[in-house]
Amino acid sequence: MSVLLEKSMRLKFLLVTATLLMATGTWAAGPEANPRESVPTFRITTAEVHVSFTAVRDRNQVVTNLSSSDFDLLRDGLAIKQVSLERYDDAPISALVLTDISDSMVRALPMERAAAEFLRSKIHPQSDRLSFVDFGEEMSSSKESRTVGSHLTSLYDSVFETLMQFGQSSGERRALVLLTDGIDNYSLHGLRDVVALAQRFDIAIYAVTAHPSKKQFYRPDLLQFLCEQTGGKYYDARKLDAMLAATAAINEELRNGYEAVFRPDGATPGMHAVTLRPNQRGLRFYYRSAYFQPESTIEIASGE
Repeated sequence: MSVLLEKSMRLKFLLVTATLLMATGTWAAGPEANPRESVPTFRITTAEVHVSFTAVRDRNQVVTNLSSSDFDLLRDGLAIKQVSLERYDDAPISALVLTDISDSMVRALPMERAAAEFLRSKIHPQSDRLSFVDFGEEMSSSKESRTVGSHLTSLYDSVFETLMQFGQSSGERRALVLLTDGIDNYSLHGLRDVVALAQRFDIAIYAVTAHPSKKQFYRPDLLQFLCEQTGGKYYDARKLDAMLAATAAINEELRNGYEAVFRPDGATPGMHAVTLRPNQRGLRFYYRSAYFQPESTIEIASGE
């Protein structure tokens, strides 16, 4: 078969196919339908990624005048070119204070209670959402706690359940404040389960350990990792004034943070590493080290 004959047959086939498709569409739409309105428009949309973070300078002074030129945002090591910056200016917060009342924290419990009350005194009643929960073997409202001094501690399960209650949301700074020694001996979930869920929901975890006794055993290494990976900070305190200073710093950071917003076009679904790289000396950021990219969604709209 010659090349010209083969091309001619292909052209006829395409014309016939196109004619059939047009006829089918017209028949399905009906004789009085507008062909332009019957053709759907498909749009593939990808949700924006919001990375909440805090900026500080030397001596942990909170930065309130940051601009988008002061940092670069990288996803999986590659720079994102279009990033918008939104600032939390005395913003409302949604937070939950989770207090460890197991037997390892009995001596430190008065300091924990004082820290919780300090945070309660900083609530903006008309805009903030702040809850207080105790945990040991199980979780309960701070006002309803009965079992103080349990030898079982389900730290990770308690944090995991609390994060699930938060769920996914936007428009407010969200955090979990842990008052604990970091010891867990009764959880089904592990440390990395908690980190992954907090990163997915963009919830910063802050932890403060009150240890008035030098002989008290605690796990600053685990708590430090938990906080660093989720965008929070870890503090330890031997005395009450240090405990209150830590909670005051947490309150200030939550109300004066930022959001870096970008659209991850072309990103594959799943977890992606994120990095905020400062362009100024002495500038440091606290942010979650990864985010979860969901599947792209397809929107169907009628043609114009």
